[in-house]
Amino acid sequence: MTDWLSGPDSLGKLRSLTRISTEDGFIATLAVDHPENYLAMIDPDWRRVTSAQATRSKLELIAALAPHASAFLVDPLWSMAQGIVTGVIPASTGIITGIESLSYQAGGGFGTMTAVREGWTVEKIKTLGADAVKMVVWWRPDAGDADEIRRIVSHLVEECARHQIPLVVEPLWYPADGQDPNSELARDDRLETIVGAAKEFVGLGIDVLKSEFPADLGAASDGASGEEVSTQAARAIDSGCGGTPWVMLSGSSTYEVFRRQLTIVAQAGACGFMAGRAIWTGAVGGTDEQRREALARCQTRLDESLSILRANGRPWRQPPAIDDVAETLTAGWHERYLES
Repeated sequence: MTDWLSGPDSLGKLRSLTRISTEDGFIATLAVDHPENYLAMIDPDWRRVTSAQATRSKLELIAALAPHASAFLVDPLWSMAQGIVTGVIPASTGIITGIESLSYQAGGGFGTMTAVREGWTVEKIKTLGADAVKMVVWWRPDAGDADEIRRIVSHLVEECARHQIPLVVEPLWYPADGQDPNSELARDDRLETIVGAAKEFVGLGIDVLKSEFPADLGAASDGASGEEVSTQAARAIDSGCGGTPWVMLSGSSTYEVFRRQLTIVAQAGACGFMAGRAIWTGAVGGTDEQRREALARCQTRLDESLSILRANGRPWRQPPAIDDVAETLTAGWHERYLES
């Protein structure tokens, strides 16, 4: 029997996961949490972009696309608090925010160091009313910091359980020292790492996996087409998740590529996407007219992406029957909630 009073399926997390999903259980998230690479779209010299400019740009995106997304992935600098205060993030739309330390600093480089942002905690995120915590980890299981990353994620799992908020983990592959990222060896390494990350982090107790697309659609391997390799890898990710919900990120791919990728992962069992540039590239910077035209395209892209999910994927959860709940979740549940 599912324990709705404590553990990974407890009421607080279920409610939050429901808020970031469509009514039929798909996670259609627009990511606008990008740091300096977003500012560079407003001005190539991103250091000249003011906080106010960044906020106006991000809230413009959110306002135009809110009716088309189940949730927004927002940053703690320019869009989360501002979206709440202004009401631009609707009450019916979920809020996810990152807890990782990714740039927002002099130089603007990301590096490959995994760390939690100083002064930004699970407790604060939950208190502000967010529905999920997202953590990026730069992941290679053979790297010297692998055990430290496991410790960081395990600690976040505990904190998110304590505060009853889902944890989304986003493992990002990077090449080993001296490895040509465009080589066949690197492609194989990347695929193996992305597939293995599913079982690795689900095993640590995360609530949602945010996965990179595992392969190159245009690269054949051992006689198999890129699409065949990708399909097999996506199925392996789903198997590694073992029922834990997983979604795909869009990375730097074009919308046309993202659409093909989303079809493959949805057919393999993914329940959603958390996409950024593949959706809104062209709608940041430029003239008012250019942005208006681009925002209309973005709305179409989000609607089409959700249609792909619904046609090919499966919801992250099938709610139990009312009769089953009536028999098992009985009066007095509130006294036992979170006690075990």
